[in-house]
Amino acid sequence: MIESLEITIWGRKFTLPVEYDCYEGEEVTKAQIQALKHFRSHTEWIEHSKTIVEDHCREQVMSDDENEKKDNIFSYIKPECLFVKRDKENPQIAMMCKYRYDLEHGLAVVFSSDGEVTVGIQDIIL
Repeated sequence: MIESLEITIWGRKFTLPVEYDCYEGEEVTKAQIQALKHFRSHTEWIEHSKTIVEDHCREQVMSDDENEKKDNIFSYIKPECLFVKRDKENPQIAMMCKYRYDLEHGLAVVFSSDGEVTVGIQDIIL
């Protein structure tokens, strides 16, 4: 089981903790381990996700007069951890982020096993 992962996100290196969707006392499933391996082998998914995240956040970022670094995604997003969903049918990994414009719910960048990327509040994966 991987406890943390060194990963490059949108040109910046991070070491993020890996959290698995498990009940107390439950073991990490083989499907979760495979999903993380699959995710690690597709680094292009992360690069592709930047455009999707920027599109998702554009309205809030552009209307924020206090954010003088609008072109810097890290001025409003901070990756916090990787979350590995427990789901044999549709393995998903989410990059859970702090989000300047929704501190309560944060932001999840969800990667499906087919490379599809979905962005929304963290509730979309929890």
